[in-house]
Amino acid sequence: MNSNLLKEAEIAISETQIILAQARDTDMSSILQLQRAELDLKVKNYSKAKETLEQLLPTLINSKQFYAAAKAQLDLFRVTSITGEYLISKDYLIQSIRLSEKYDFNTLLKDSYLLYSELLKEEEEFEKSITYLERYTVIYNEETTAAQNTASINEFNKLIKENKALTVSNNEKTQKLKGNDASYILLCIFITLLSLLALSLFKNNKLRAKSNQVLEVKNSALIDERDRAKDATKIKTDFLSTITHELRTPMYAVTGLTHLLLEKDPRNDQKEHLETLQSSGEYLLSLIDNILDFNKLEANKVELETIPFDLHKRVNDICSSLKGQATDRNNNLHIHYDDSIPSRLQGDPVKISQILINLIGNAIKFTKDGDIQIRVHKANNRTGKCLINFEIEDNGKGISEEKQTAIFENFTQEGSSTTREYGGTGLGLAIVKNLVTLMGGDIHLKSKVNGGSKFSFEVWFELPDSNKFYDENQHLDISENKRTNPTTTETNINNVLKTPANNTANSSTKMDENKLQKPETAKEGVLNEKQATPTELSNKKILIVEDNKINQMITRKILEGKNFSCEVANNGEEAVQAAKSKKYDLILMDIHMPIKDGKQATIEIRTFDREIPIIALTAVTINESEKEFYQIGFDDIIPKPFKMDEFFEKIQKAFTNYEVL
Repeated sequence: MNSNLLKEAEIAISETQIILAQARDTDMSSILQLQRAELDLKVKNYSKAKETLEQLLPTLINSKQFYAAAKAQLDLFRVTSITGEYLISKDYLIQSIRLSEKYDFNTLLKDSYLLYSELLKEEEEFEKSITYLERYTVIYNEETTAAQNTASINEFNKLIKENKALTVSNNEKTQKLKGNDASYILLCIFITLLSLLALSLFKNNKLRAKSNQVLEVKNSALIDERDRAKDATKIKTDFLSTITHELRTPMYAVTGLTHLLLEKDPRNDQKEHLETLQSSGEYLLSLIDNILDFNKLEANKVELETIPFDLHKRVNDICSSLKGQATDRNNNLHIHYDDSIPSRLQGDPVKISQILINLIGNAIKFTKDGDIQIRVHKANNRTGKCLINFEIEDNGKGISEEKQTAIFENFTQEGSSTTREYGGTGLGLAIVKNLVTLMGGDIHLKSKVNGGSKFSFEVWFELPDSNKFYDENQHLDISENKRTNPTTTETNINNVLKTPANNTANSSTKMDENKLQKPETAKEGVLNEKQATPTELSNKKILIVEDNKINQMITRKILEGKNFSCEVANNGEEAVQAAKSKKYDLILMDIHMPIKDGKQATIEIRTFDREIPIIALTAVTINESEKEFYQIGFDDIIPKPFKMDEFFEKIQKAFTNYEVL
């Protein structure tokens, strides 16, 4: 821009600013500041433009100048994109789009949609990119058509005026010529008008066709890129599924042998090394699981279940499983559970568990010698639905304000020092955010450095028809909890007290060694199962179906250490023949084997033996195959590498259900 013109513009703006200040016209003063910022943006004075826009934006919103606010947000997107602040630039663009959509600012929406489409294309979100490009096209066509129609109408009006003038002239001539040529002249004028109108419409259609052709080319290119991205995603998904299976198989050897060595009463120095090895193995498994979960979320392969479950028991079980980690860092876990929450909710308990395990696990990891509050209370209810609010609060190291938005991005942690000190991939919170969004909620964070962090989210749950039955029939034994008063019930899970959500923190449940142990594993429901004793479990005959020699040895030694009698089949075909010729109390079946895999072997065994418990002992991804396994005829699934408590718990459950005792 010419420097003289720039100086003149700045002088004019300054003088106008003084006049508006004297007149106390704050609205016009804000508009003038916006024009000043856009002038700075045009002359590439980005820092000054950004400073002005950031200071101006709250004023515009508070004074309800929403068009100017949306324009300021769009300008902030342009500035921050140029200065490389990509994390906040996208937020400004999304805010501008939302505000413009709310108040139908089509002029701003046209530019915003096109910019957002290009941004999504760079991020390889091709389907969303196409959607916003189509929205841009609609507004573009509407504006183009409106402009062309206006031009055509103006041209037509001009012709009408000329026609009137010609008509007057013709009338005069007609009077002179006594009407001899009047009809001929009018016909010529009419034909001329029609020709001009047809020409205008032809030009209009030609411009539209050209515009549509350009957009079709862009759409076609985006669709091709989307298809290529889908193919690449599928290849990546298949690769991760295969490689994680291959990682889990040797990890089973590492964790299994470590367990066997720890059982042999090693020396203190050996025990320390073995426990370190065991901890490293568990960390690697956690890393593999996080990568798999992230991959499934990214590929939109995660589906929500809707089944009845006991939320209170679920929260207690999660805290129980994390108690050891909390104790290692000298942290106390406190549960505040709202008594008014119905005993049974309907939703996806696995996803809720995954969210809570990540959030509570993070709180434990980043807190030392502190307290972690887990609050669950009813926020709202409608007919057949209940809104539950979850809060996880700690008094640990906290998160700096500038990192609080980025912390939910993939592979993001607060800094390299955090990664070095605490480890991890930065996927946990990204998975949490995606799962909460999938369940229709939003996750919120309040934190300050050295002041702790509080994560909160709300999720709607449906109420199953059985709620009334459970709450009104007080004599029924619901899992581990015996409800005698729905509003003041205490949870008797190994002496863990249930604290109403509106009580103070001082009355919360402190989860220490004496008050919290692992809950019993009886089924949730009216009837409890008979639990087998160690004596009853000994000498049971188990068939181990496994092609890997190392895995055969490890599984066999673990079971024989508990006095089980074991035999081994090297593949599915041998397993079928063994099951036909001998009587077993349980079959542990691997899935991927030569000659005949575990699925086919189970199908064949079920044709002649419907009773024997068959448990899938496999390294495949469980979530993707669980339904198929149960349909085939498996009674349960144990993922490899397994935790010993879970392994023997499921074996005991299988014997109990089979009623062999």
